[in-house]
Amino acid sequence: MKKLASILLALTLLLSAMGCGQNKTPDDTKASADTKQIEKTDVTTDTQKKDADADLTPAAVEQAIADAIGADNYLCNTDIDAGTLGGYYGLDMSQVEAFVAKQNAIASVNPDTVIVLKVKDGYADTAVELLNTALAQMVSYIRQYPFGVAKVEGTRIYASGNYVMYILAGASYDGEDSEGEVKLADAEYAKIDAAIKTLFGTLPVNLAEIPEDNGNGGGGLIVSDDDDFFVGG
Repeated sequence: MKKLASILLALTLLLSAMGCGQNKTPDDTKASADTKQIEKTDVTTDTQKKDADADLTPAAVEQAIADAIGADNYLCNTDIDAGTLGGYYGLDMSQVEAFVAKQNAIASVNPDTVIVLKVKDGYADTAVELLNTALAQMVSYIRQYPFGVAKVEGTRIYASGNYVMYILAGASYDGEDSEGEVKLADAEYAKIDAAIKTLFGTLPVNLAEIPEDNGNGGGGLIVSDDDDFFVGG
């Protein structure tokens, strides 16, 4: 009888222990819920980032620049085609996934130009170098025939990830006060910089290389007969 009672007691204790192991404590339940919430937050953040990346296109960047300056002062009203980007600017268009490029219809009078490239991996540095070559020619031209010098010398060339941007834009100065011209150019580029920072989360370093002015102007740039765009000489 005592032996039977001992066996029954042992079984009771065993079943009780098994039951406790299967039931979660409130702390266990809370920890599980917290883990699921963290996982859900991570997934949501990743999804939002992908959506934001998908919305970022060359067209969206160009539009943000135009909006920052305002319709009256954004003078880039003519598309630059892939042939010109490859021919004049020397870009390898097989390395460009998407682009928007615009300039003024009479570029010999209004040098404003905005080029936004989404390039393939590893091509951004080359694109920046080629755009700087084009900028050097523009600076040379503008110093020979001075108009909008401050705007040209304030040109931005930005690279962020696979995006490369060439931005020569803003309100044109109507006057002869060089200090006033510089202040206007600075104010216009401040608007552009703010727009770029909003889009990319940070303002990239301006990679534009402005040649030193030796007082001799310099050659290397002529204007086509139809006055539609600059061509290298």
